[in-house]
Amino acid sequence: MKTKLNFALMLVLLATVTLFNACKDDDDDNPTTPTPTVAPKLTIELDHLAGNQKFYLDSTYTTANGDQITASMFKYYISNIEFVKTDNSVVTIEDTYYYVDASDENTWFIDFDSLGTGQFKAIRFLIGVDSTRNCSGAQTGALDPANGMFWSWNSGYIFVKLEATSPSIPTNDLTYHIGGYKGAFVNYRQVELEFDGDILNLANNTHRELHLVTDVLELFESPTTINVATFPATIMSPNANASIVADNYANMISYDHIHEE
Repeated sequence: MKTKLNFALMLVLLATVTLFNACKDDDDDNPTTPTPTVAPKLTIELDHLAGNQKFYLDSTYTTANGDQITASMFKYYISNIEFVKTDNSVVTIEDTYYYVDASDENTWFIDFDSLGTGQFKAIRFLIGVDSTRNCSGAQTGALDPANGMFWSWNSGYIFVKLEATSPSIPTNDLTYHIGGYKGAFVNYRQVELEFDGDILNLANNTHRELHLVTDVLELFESPTTINVATFPATIMSPNANASIVADNYANMISYDHIHEE
């Protein structure tokens, strides 16, 4: 009787060991891979409008003064980007200089691949190029003179360039090349955009998109409404008229919305 009991116990133990090994083999065949932690990604997208209409080169739009404007070129610089957290601390993104060309959609997107985490309520930046880079001569990348935004004769950058036609102008041609980084005519402008109560939440393993809107007609609207028939049609150096346009383009970019990619 004892022999039969021992034999039965051996069978139970053998079955248990076999089942344990089978489960272990299944676990080995399906190892759990931890999810890698990826720093937050952010894309700033710049959409272009003329008032409440989509902006296209070679299309005609009406300014606040009632003048018809048909732009053939619109370019500008954004630089010195900072983000304001909900606790009012500021994160500065070093070496940020971006060239935007209305004719090249690839320049409408600014990508950040290694930002830290945090919750942000606003963005700051310059429209234009700061004095340090203006004093460093012609450079590469976004600041390459090949982009057509550098005065070789003046050793400085053009911050905003608009070329257009208007029947309100006797010559029909309008040319605004606005720059200036020293003396009485410092024409880069700092902009701070609140997110209208929205929060830009940068968390690991996320990709957010921050949509901004550039209104081309703002160059003619606020704080000075420009009558192109009486205002100089050609501005190609830093001067008082360039500063009037600069004060206007300080208002040309606004916040639109945030979403997750």
